[in-house]
Amino acid sequence: MHVRLFLLVLLLCSHNSGMAAASKDQELRQIQDKIKVLADNLNNLNKQKNQASAELKRVEQQYGEISRTVQELDTQVNVKRQRIKEIQQEMQLQNSWLLTQKSQLAEQVKTAYALGRQEQLKLLLNQQDVNRSSRIMTYYKYFNQARLDKLQRINASLQLLTALEQQKLLEKQGLAKLIADNKLLQEQLVLSKTERTQLLAQIKKDYQDNSQQLSRLKKNEKQLKLLISRLAIATQTEIANKIKTQSFTRLRGKLPWPVQGKIAKSFGSQRSGSKWNGVLIQAQEGTKIQAIAHGQIVFSGWFKGYGLLVILKHDKNFMSLYAFNQSLYGEVGDWVNTGDTIATLGNSGGREKAALYFEIRKKNKPLNPEKWCKK
Repeated sequence: MHVRLFLLVLLLCSHNSGMAAASKDQELRQIQDKIKVLADNLNNLNKQKNQASAELKRVEQQYGEISRTVQELDTQVNVKRQRIKEIQQEMQLQNSWLLTQKSQLAEQVKTAYALGRQEQLKLLLNQQDVNRSSRIMTYYKYFNQARLDKLQRINASLQLLTALEQQKLLEKQGLAKLIADNKLLQEQLVLSKTERTQLLAQIKKDYQDNSQQLSRLKKNEKQLKLLISRLAIATQTEIANKIKTQSFTRLRGKLPWPVQGKIAKSFGSQRSGSKWNGVLIQAQEGTKIQAIAHGQIVFSGWFKGYGLLVILKHDKNFMSLYAFNQSLYGEVGDWVNTGDTIATLGNSGGREKAALYFEIRKKNKPLNPEKWCKK
């Protein structure tokens, strides 16, 4: 009896243990499924972030290229308008000169008519005063030649006016095309701006948490430092061989600022839990940014967190960086002089306000630009 009872209890326990084990297995599978779903969601979120970042890069590069083309078209439009103005002024001068010449020619014709058609023949037949007749005949000769010269000049002036009128027409046609192209590009700029605004809202939503923002910021800074280190190694020999100017160190306190504006963030000031390694200068969007010294463009393109970025190498130790640009000028390998335009000021890299981020580095160590540029 006891044995049977014991066996029954053992069987019940085994059954309960089996049920418990099955329940545990099922619970474990559910947890594993949840983890998998969470991991998939995280992967999808990262993909979305990367896609948004890649899309932001495309849009900002496109916007920069269009902005640069618009500025170039604006310059061409101004050149065309100035040329049309010069042509109009030349035409006014020619018309004024023609009026004067026509008036003088009319006076000559009147004089010739007053002398009479037979006057030259009479003088030829008049033998009473040969010297006088000879002088008057010479006068007639010069008088007629003067009329012919004037007629030739008038004819040449009329031909010039015709040519100027044709040139003016061509310039106006060219101007109309430039204006039409410019209008089309302006519409594309508006579309790019709208697309960029939507992307920034998505990225901001993805990185709402401050720790995420700080992590992203530090990651971008680390990537920039790595880029500069690689650029320094890759260009060291070439720069050392080609730069023959005075040492960059001697320019401390004498360098021009790349753009005139308000310093919104100073070197070393707080930046979302990190620090600014350069200065942030606020100015109007589209303002030309100039090289602070002679050097070579070693990077010109879009870089995550810094937007459209230009890096100049001035000698084997020193570099200057210009970020958040609207559009870029020059290609990698180009040499620039102090004051040359290398970019235009913008808000690329996901920024909301237009500003220039400017750094000076020595062997990848950030330096305070306010101690290097003129007061």
